[in-house]
Formats: sequence, structure tokens, C-alpha cells
Amino acid sequence: MKLSVTTTILTIAAALVSCSKSFIDLPPVSNQTTSTFFKTSADFQQGVNAIYDGLQSNRTYGKSSYYLMEIRSDNTDIFDRGANAGIASQIDLFTEITTNPFLTDVYAGSYVTISRANAVLDQVDGAAIPDNDKKQFKGEALFLRALVYFDLVRLYGKVPLVIKTETTSESLNDKRNEVTEVYARIEQDLQTAATLLPAAYTNGNDYGRATALAANGLLGKVLVTEKKWAAATTVLNKVLNNASLLPEYAALYTPANVVNAETLFAVRFKKGLSPSEGNTYFSDMVPVNFYFNGISYGGSNNNRPTKDLVKAYEAGDKRLAASLDTTSYANATTVQRGNYVKKYLDAPAATNDAGSSFPILRYADVLLLAAEALNEQGYSAGGPAFDYLNQVRRRADIGEKKAVDLPDQTSFRDAIFRERRVELAFENNRWFDLIRYQKGLTIMQAHLQQEYGLATPVLTTNRLLFAIPQSEIDIHNDPVNFPQNP
Repeated sequence: MKLSVTTTILTIAAALVSCSKSFIDLPPVSNQTTSTFFKTSADFQQGVNAIYDGLQSNRTYGKSSYYLMEIRSDNTDIFDRGANAGIASQIDLFTEITTNPFLTDVYAGSYVTISRANAVLDQVDGAAIPDNDKKQFKGEALFLRALVYFDLVRLYGKVPLVIKTETTSESLNDKRNEVTEVYARIEQDLQTAATLLPAAYTNGNDYGRATALAANGLLGKVLVTEKKWAAATTVLNKVLNNASLLPEYAALYTPANVVNAETLFAVRFKKGLSPSEGNTYFSDMVPVNFYFNGISYGGSNNNRPTKDLVKAYEAGDKRLAASLDTTSYANATTVQRGNYVKKYLDAPAATNDAGSSFPILRYADVLLLAAEALNEQGYSAGGPAFDYLNQVRRRADIGEKKAVDLPDQTSFRDAIFRERRVELAFENNRWFDLIRYQKGLTIMQAHLQQEYGLATPVLTTNRLLFAIPQSEIDIHNDPVNFPQNP
């Protein structure tokens, strides 16, 4: 997918993160950029590309998102907990303060992406462009905005629901909308996107863009999160049998195989370009001294797999070797012990310029969500929920589960919870699964004590949401409509 972005669009985004303005102050630089820039299909294509570019940012899926979604969980931790890594360590240890840069980055980066989507959506309906182009651009913008809001509402709870370009004065009157309002908009955007987006793209340059299948898959995930089990089943059935698992799990993560039958949507990167369209994964995740393909690299060893996660894989599970390793080479001959993520192992063209992509939604996730939704509506020994679960397990080369192994609804629910951890490790699902399964406080309390040996205070429900960045609270200065989380 070509992600060229015009200076005009990037300038709009730059204006949004000025330290003197709210992150949800979403106006473009001038009225001219919104009312005159979007004229042709090529203009809208560049505008839509800018939305995808927002997902690539280091403030979102380029880096910071996995600090809030994966490192927060019991899957991964921070290698260096010293002074230089204190802000990341706060996220890992549940000690973050309201000025923590990772909280600010994800929040601000998300609203930059939303602002770009709104800029397209404000103009596309009235544009004199072909109907097919109009439908695709609108569908993509709605899908991407919904994806970002889905992340925001799960991380921060009530957030401002901004669905049009705003002036500075308008943005200062924004409030934190109720969670139900945010979810309602997410559902509406995805339902509409699914009717507008194509089933597939015929132009190779468009491969990887959002499709109707991706929109329905993400909508199903949203509905499962809301515990709307029957509605989720109906939507997920539109995805089932219209995609497939790759025969080999490891093949999912090779940069050359980013477009495949299983990955419904991914944030794509490409190394070696100027300006860079790569990511930080290699530099951030590999060990401090790392010898790979005959070259010595230096890494940070962040997002480091925990000992508990390593033990979570069943004997013979092929996903373990594909996902992580417990040893590496410090040089051509020296073996060193230490866990690190292998899924995104792609030698960078330069520091922080690797080309591996980040999977947002895979067919395996859809299968497990479908199994979960069916089970929650009523346990059925040997029903389709077992088949969905076992499709994932067969690919991992581990034994199928039968009714004798999972004889009731509770045991099946627990099996899905365990399977999701190892199948989707390092894909930003674990923290959200801990929350929606209502296991976050118990598991994370034990994790902090057992994994780190910390005598921590008992975690409370206040820690299930991140704080709104303090700068936002200060700018709005409205405890009634824009309060801080407890």
C-alpha cells in the first residue's frame, strides 16, 4: 500500500499536538485546507493514506501502543527498570502518574488519527468524484476512526467523541462522552464501513487496506467486548469461512507475507524509505547485545516475554518458537540467556527502521471470538464452538479439546482465555482480555508479586483504566464534563 502523505495533511496533524492546545483540538491549519484541498479522487486518496500513517506513528502502533496494551499485562515487561526507563517501568508496575509520556502519546496520537479521518469524512459526501471512490474512501475513514476509538475507550474509559472537524473554541467545550455513547458510534461506523468497503482489492498497491471482511471482524470483536453475544455471533458468521488460517503460524510474521489469507487487517510498515515508513520493533525489542544474520545490533529488550508466558505454552506448541526465544547470540560465538519477542524480527535498514507489520485482526482471533460468543449463549458439547477452538489448536500442533476435557461452560470459557493468550501473544490483546474476562486485578496482583517479587499494595479497579493525560485535564479545566479518572 502506498502511504505517500501530502505536506498539507501532515501540517494539519502537526497543528493538533501543539503544547498550547488540547489534543482534541482538531481544526486544520486554516479553512482553506479543508474546503479547498479535497477536490479529486487523488486528493482523497492522500487524505486517507494520512489516516493509515497515523497508525504507523511511534505514538500509536509504531511503538507506544504495545506499552499500554501488552507491557501492562502479564505477557511482557521492561528489561531496564533504572532511571532512564522509569516512565516505561511505571506502566509495567502500575505506578504511572498522569504526566507519563506513554499515556500522553497514545492519547494524542489517537486524536491526530481521528482528526485526519474527520477531515476526509467532512468532505467526501459532497465531493464530485466517482461513487466507487467515494464509498471506498468513506468506508476506510470510518473503519480507521472506529478502530482508534475502540482502543481509546478500552484504555481510558469515557473519552471525547469527536466526529467532525472542530475549531479551537469548539474543542474546548468537548466533554468526556459516556462509554456507551462511544461504543454506539464505533458500532455505527463499522456497520456502515462494512457496507461501503470492497470485499477485496484488485490493484496490488491497495492490498492491505481495510475491507468489508475486516470491518465485520472488528465489529464482531467490539460486540464480544460489550458482551452482546448473539449480535456478535451474527456478525462473526459473515467472516467465518471467508478467510482461512495459514498452514504455518510462523509464516504470518515474515515481512514478505504481510498480505495473506489470515490477516484481516494489519498496520503495515516498509523499511529503507526516506522519510522512514519503518518501525522501532527490532531496536526496541531485541536484547541489548544482539547478533543476527552476521551483524551485531544493540537493542533495548523491552516488551520482553515474561517467565510466566513462556510456561503458558503447552508441550509441543509450535507457536512458542515462532513467537519468542529464551536465548540469543551476543556475538558470533557467545550464547546469552534472556527472553525476547521473535514475531517482529526483521533486520532494520537503520536504527528504528524495520519493516515487519503489526497484526490488528487475524482469522484465528475471529475463530476464538466466535467460539467464545457461542459458549456464552449456552454450552454445547461437541458443537461448533469446539470446532472453532480446535482449528486454532490443530495449526499449533497440539491436541484437540473434547467435551470430556471441557465438560461445561466455565471450563470452555477458561480454555478460550488460555488459548487467546498464546495464540495472540504480543498482538495487543492480553491486557484487554484480562479486563473483559474480569481477571485483571487477581492475575496482575499475583504477577507483580511472583514475577518481580514485589510486595505491592493490592491493586484496585481504578487501575483498570489509564489516566487522562494531565495536560488535557488542565486545558479543559472542567471537573464536571472533563474529570480525571479516579
